[in-house]
Amino acid sequence: MAHQVAARLAGDEYQHLYAWYLALQLKMPGRNVRLVTVEDALAGSVDDVTVRHEPGTRIPDRCYQVKYHVDQRGDYSTESLIERKPGSSSLLEKFWKTWKLLTRQEPERPIELYLVSNWTWKSDDKLRSCFAGRDSGLTTAFFDATPRSAIGRLRQRWQDALGADEQAFADFARCLRFNLGFDSGVQLEERVCERMDNLGLQSDAAALKIAVGIVRDWIRAGTQQVTREDLERVLTQHDLYRPPDGARCVTVYLTTIKEQTFEIEPDYIIDWRDQFVGRPTKKGHALHDPAAWNAVLLPELEALEARINRETTCRLIRARGSARLSAWFAFGFTFSDVARYTIEVEQQGKLWRTDADKSANLRLTITSGDGAISGEVVDGEGATVAVGISVAGSLDADVHTSLGKRTDAVAALLLLRPDRELGETCLMSGGDAVALAVEVKRHLLAFVKHWSAHRLLLFYYGPLSGACFIGHRMNAVCEEIQIMERQQPGEYAPSFLLS
Repeated sequence: MAHQVAARLAGDEYQHLYAWYLALQLKMPGRNVRLVTVEDALAGSVDDVTVRHEPGTRIPDRCYQVKYHVDQRGDYSTESLIERKPGSSSLLEKFWKTWKLLTRQEPERPIELYLVSNWTWKSDDKLRSCFAGRDSGLTTAFFDATPRSAIGRLRQRWQDALGADEQAFADFARCLRFNLGFDSGVQLEERVCERMDNLGLQSDAAALKIAVGIVRDWIRAGTQQVTREDLERVLTQHDLYRPPDGARCVTVYLTTIKEQTFEIEPDYIIDWRDQFVGRPTKKGHALHDPAAWNAVLLPELEALEARINRETTCRLIRARGSARLSAWFAFGFTFSDVARYTIEVEQQGKLWRTDADKSANLRLTITSGDGAISGEVVDGEGATVAVGISVAGSLDADVHTSLGKRTDAVAALLLLRPDRELGETCLMSGGDAVALAVEVKRHLLAFVKHWSAHRLLLFYYGPLSGACFIGHRMNAVCEEIQIMERQQPGEYAPSFLLS
C-alpha cells in the first residue's frame, strides 16, 4: 500500500509539472495559446491537460493524457491498449470516446489526442514502426498496410475493439499522438526549468515546488481553466518573476561541520566533512591532514568555480551551509568581486548579498598601538604582518597569545573592530557586511604597503557573512594571505593560503 501511495504521489507531481509546462505557453506569443485547462471536464477521458489555440490559427487543439510510471517494468502494446479490465473501458476506448465527444461538440475543430508516458512501446509489437518521429502520430504505413500483413491485422484489432467503421476509425487514428519514452522525472524538471528561465522566471527547485502547488490548487479550487491573465496573477502572487537585477543564479552547499537542509535545493555541493576531525554529527576546526587545505580543498573549490563559469552564465551564487570561517573566506575569495560574482548567504534568518549598498554608519576602529595604520610592532622585521578583526567579540588577547607562540618573525600587528558594540548582532544587514569588507580592505592595503609585506596573517572572529564578504574583496591586497583558523582560545592554526 505504501508503495502504491508513493507511486500515486509521484504520478500526480509529474502530471502537475507537465501541466505547468504547457500552461507556460500562455506567455509565449508565438504559440498562439488562448486557454489551458487542467483536468478538463469537457475533454472526456483524455482530460489531464487541454490546450486551446487562438481562433484563426491552423494549430489543432490538443488533449493530453499523462501516464507516469515509477519504473520501467512495463510498456505499451496493442494488447495493453485494448485490454479492458472488469467494469472499465480500455485505454484505446477512452481515447475513442473522447474523440467522438469532442467531434460532436465542435465538428470543425481540429484536435489531437496525446498519450504522454515515460514507458515505451513494446519492442516486438509490429506497430512500433508506425509511430512518426516528427509528430508522434501514426505513419502512412499504419493506414496503407494490407489487411493480411502483420500491421494490417493489428490495425484491425484496434478497429474491432472499438466497433468503428472504416472512415471513423481512420479519422480517429489520424488524431492520435503517442509521445512515449518521454522524460524521466528529472528530465521533465530540467525541461520546465529551462522554459521558466527563458521566460524570465525563477527556475530553481523551490520554484518548481511552487509551480506544482499552484497546479494542485487550481484543481482543488475547481479553477481548471487558465487564461493568460490567470497565469500572470499567480506568477506575481508567488513572486516567481526573476528580479530585474536577479541574474541567473546557482546554489552551492558548503559543508564542513554538519549536513543541513535549506529552503532551496543545491545545484552543486561541496562536502568537506570527511576531511575534518570531530564527531560524525559535528566536525571541528582542524583537518586530518593540514596540507589538505591547499592540496585538496582549495583546488576543489577552484574547480567548481571553473565548472560554473564553463557551464553557465550565472554570476549570482547562492551559498548555503554549515561551514567553518576559513571555508567561507576561501569561498568568497574564489567567487570574487573582481571575477564579477555576487554571493548571497543566509544570516540571521535573512538573505545578505555582496552587492548590497554599503552601510554609511559602520566604520572600523584600530585598537592596536596608538591607533595608527602602522599597527603595533611585534618583531619589527620580516616580510610578514598580522591582522586581527573582531566582530562577534574581541580576539585581541587571543591573537597576542597566538603570535607569542610563533617562531617565525612577524613585523607588526593591526587590530580592527567596528565602531559599535561587538556581538552576534554587530552586523545587522547585508549593507553592514559589505561596509565591513570595504573598510577591512582599505585598512589592509595601507597596512601592507606601510610594512612592504609579502605575507599577511588574517585572524577573524565574527559571523560567516563577514568572512565570506571580506574574502570576496580580498584581491590585490597582499602576495599571500594566510587565513588563521581558531582551534580554541589563544590557539590558531594556518588554514588556506590565498594568493
